[in-house]
Amino acid sequence: MEKCSIDEIVATIEKIPTLPEMSGEVLAAINEEDVRIEKVTRLVESGPALAAQILKVANSPFSGTISTVSSVSHAIVILGLGEVKSLLLVFAVQKFFSNSEGDQFYRKRLWKHSIISGHIARFLARHFQCDSDDTLFLSALIHDVGKIVVDQYFHDEFRRIIDYVETNHTTFNKAEKEILGATHYQISAKLLQQWSFPRQVIMQVFHHHAPWQEQNFLTGSMITYLANIFTKLVGYPCLPQEKIIDIDQFASSKAVHIINKNGFELDRDIIDKLLVQIQEILVLEGNSDSLM
Repeated sequence: MEKCSIDEIVATIEKIPTLPEMSGEVLAAINEEDVRIEKVTRLVESGPALAAQILKVANSPFSGTISTVSSVSHAIVILGLGEVKSLLLVFAVQKFFSNSEGDQFYRKRLWKHSIISGHIARFLARHFQCDSDDTLFLSALIHDVGKIVVDQYFHDEFRRIIDYVETNHTTFNKAEKEILGATHYQISAKLLQQWSFPRQVIMQVFHHHAPWQEQNFLTGSMITYLANIFTKLVGYPCLPQEKIIDIDQFASSKAVHIINKNGFELDRDIIDKLLVQIQEILVLEGNSDSLM
């Protein structure tokens, strides 16, 4: 079977409908210049499923809360309006794809990987003191959405990609290039552009495998990259059979060298300490499915 043409892939993405307006009012309220927490709270509370997800995230050990967050208004204060907006967008994306055909076993694993990546991005942002950037959580949460697009709209090729990864224990990138002729991060960026996501998020997603290529949003791209790596290192890859990351090789890699040159401090000892802290938080979480 021949690879799909880039034109065919682009044409398919351009036919994907826009996100539902379910969160439109809340997003509009958050974007108001003098937004009031009370107004956003009322709008969030009008959607029970949305309110429940926001409370789950606020009560996650990754959020660092000491006492239980029981009200939406408190959750919004704890998370901040930027992260609430991120959750609304991801909630809309999840709902958009929830009833679609596709590999549901893989889809569940992918969402788990993405959700944990989002929380680890927040954790790493605090560690590297760049947590004022509220695009990091969203970028990590949404970084693999292109894989879902391939699953839904190019399902035969998607199954061949999965088989290639499982047979060769390689990366998705290599399998996608071999089978599809395009990568999930290219497809993700195209879809997010079509859905009018912020440019910073689009570029951080597009460069989440090579953040050093993104000069305008370098720090955010590196956090998104590291969140993806650390999520795999703590045991949550999209597929168990994909290529395992060797920590020693990663710690001494050109990628880590470039990351350190750009203001981060990362070596084998620091990586080990961060992994221990993340794993401790995941144990406290008890069940990663409850993260969101």
